[in-house]
Amino acid sequence: MKGSFKKAVVASTLILFLSPAMAINALDSTNKVLFYKIIDDNSTKLSSSSASTHAEKIDTLSRTLLGSEYVGGSVGEGEQGKYDKDPLTRFDVFDCTTYVETVLAGAMSSTSEAFKANLMRLRYKDAKVSFVTRNHFPSLDWFHNNQAILQDITPDVANGGARVAKTIVDKAAWYQRISSDVIHCDAEFSRDCRELLAQLHAEGKAFVPEPAYLPYVPLTELFLGSDRHVNQEVLDRIPSGSVISMVRPDWSLRQYIGTNMNVSHQGLAIRKNGTLFLRHASLTHKKIVDENFAEYFSQYSASSSLKGFNVQILR
Repeated sequence: MKGSFKKAVVASTLILFLSPAMAINALDSTNKVLFYKIIDDNSTKLSSSSASTHAEKIDTLSRTLLGSEYVGGSVGEGEQGKYDKDPLTRFDVFDCTTYVETVLAGAMSSTSEAFKANLMRLRYKDAKVSFVTRNHFPSLDWFHNNQAILQDITPDVANGGARVAKTIVDKAAWYQRISSDVIHCDAEFSRDCRELLAQLHAEGKAFVPEPAYLPYVPLTELFLGSDRHVNQEVLDRIPSGSVISMVRPDWSLRQYIGTNMNVSHQGLAIRKNGTLFLRHASLTHKKIVDENFAEYFSQYSASSSLKGFNVQILR
């Protein structure tokens, strides 16, 4: 990445983790009612856990939120949270991961009453709601802690061509980089804020650097030859409703956020009339959009830090 683009990506990554104080608007309530209605209306028809049923539910629920605004870090642990008091759930704005989590939790739920509990299962280790137990890092936390919910089918999609992204996630260093923005106060002028921020930094001392691994389909498997023509067989092996994670092996962010990472973005694979699309909360478009899957990835050259994508499905 070069100059301003790299700064924008890093900024968006920081925003993903450190959420700003935000007011809930009427759209949140409207979208929530519609989203819950879809879950309840389909509670009988789409109650099974088959792959085709999951795909249909994911398509229907994710389509409902198309056009919603992209806002990084829009959720937290609610008013009872010690550090991040942003709402536990929102339906008006999303970042890439909160969008995926919301849709998956809806697809997992046979009734709207089950939605919140399922969302907490996805977002927090052992469904225990706190900043410390939040699945902050996809390749270390989010996938590992959700192995009972998600199945990694990347090797099948790559058909023998999969590679593995490796990095060391240093949570302790990452915690030390967290600013008072996450707790919505001004450390420069408030003693209480400084004390709370010090407590949050201290939480990170319990962590040690850990290796994180994630298989991925290399873009060299999706685009073949000197003309980079699309390998349709790879696209055909991606089930509609899959979770797609953009993999940047050992992504060099340590100087910015204290640690390197493996994942920069997440979305959903949706097949429409035989064509595969990426449905995602896009930082570029500032909203949830559908983009042709192959065309989305074709913008990344061999020199890009984005080397491929991981594919997971609901169990």
